[in-house]
Amino acid sequence: MSWGRLRATGGLAAVAAAGVALGMTLAHRSEAAQAAKTFEAPAGLILNYIRADRATAFESVMGRLAAALAGSEGAERRAQASGWKMYRALEPGPNGNVLYVWLIDPAVAGADYSAAGLLREAFPTEVQSLYETFNGAFGVGQALINMEPVDAFQESAP
Repeated sequence: MSWGRLRATGGLAAVAAAGVALGMTLAHRSEAAQAAKTFEAPAGLILNYIRADRATAFESVMGRLAAALAGSEGAERRAQASGWKMYRALEPGPNGNVLYVWLIDPAVAGADYSAAGLLREAFPTEVQSLYETFNGAFGVGQALINMEPVDAFQESAP
């Protein structure tokens, strides 16, 4: 079974469940306190624990960012947009937070996935307001996970 099929058949549900458990161990960390978000593996996840009362605002900022990346003149930013998917867990997360999973597949090697930097680049005159909305939405925090395919789940050559 390929990684794509695993995603399509519910593998993300398992990731979401693991994310909820992981979130219970995280301390609140702001985006500003974190370094650049780059992946060292072919794919990755970023788990975002968002306050339920700020979920709509978070989705709004992320929607604007997704559109900016997809419409960018830079090939790297367009590549990031094409591999970046966002999912919302149906189950409540720790402290009532909403778990948003960013599935990055494929990850662009060396590209920074830090929302703060991308917002600054895409919206230089609005960055302060957008960043405050984005950062103010976080509840428990955020976690970056590098992932690589497991051979046992890859399609074998004919």
